[in-house]
Amino acid sequence: MNLLRRSFAALAMGLSMALASLGAQASITQLGFALDGSGSVSAANYNLLRTGLSDALLGLPLDGTVEITIVTYGTSTSTVTAPTILTAATLPTIQAQILGHGKAGGGTDTAGAITSLTSLITGSASFALGDTKSVINLATDGVPNSQSAAEAAGAAAFAAGIDALSIEAIGTGVSSASALANMAAIAFPGPVTILPVNSVAIPNPLLGSWVVPVSDFNALAPILAAKVQASVSQVPIPGTAALFAVALLGMGVVAKRRAAR
Repeated sequence: MNLLRRSFAALAMGLSMALASLGAQASITQLGFALDGSGSVSAANYNLLRTGLSDALLGLPLDGTVEITIVTYGTSTSTVTAPTILTAATLPTIQAQILGHGKAGGGTDTAGAITSLTSLITGSASFALGDTKSVINLATDGVPNSQSAAEAAGAAAFAAGIDALSIEAIGTGVSSASALANMAAIAFPGPVTILPVNSVAIPNPLLGSWVVPVSDFNALAPILAAKVQASVSQVPIPGTAALFAVALLGMGVVAKRRAAR
């Protein structure tokens, strides 16, 4: 019995130490936002998009575990916020950049926005850290200038090491089944889910991305808040499950041998 107790204690201690080590490794989540500032988005609606994102950032941790990158796009793409670690000191600057920039106007170069964000995110020092997760999010009210180019840009982002791309499809211009299917073809990783209209039950896109149809810009703010929370929520670490399995298996073997004596 003493041998069994010692074996259980040793396994439990080893598991505890391993899990503590995993918990101590604070990973960084890179959040990249592409804001549709094309001609179809009115100034009032773009302001709702800007204020919604600015407010959503208030729900994120300020402990250095989140990096923010933002671009706006229309006919062309411009950088609103270069990759910046989110802290209490940097939050006001990021919010000022969000609220103070103008919209691009013109067409909807979705491919250019994805390509620009991919370049900015992968060029950040945070991207080189082994446990960093990188998530791109598009907020758009219209179909891309080129669907095939947007899909190719999404595939290139995935190949470059971006972990997920999710989309808010806002308004009637992207509400049809075919338009939503086209949006889903840009997003990754699969399986990509088309969520209910105005859903705030947003899953972590790292576990399977999504497109959420949004009725209009007035309904966007709570969805943005839920989206950023979901993007930084903890996902199961494969090593943790493996440690539990090994520990339980070891305990079972020890118990079986002890019972057989």
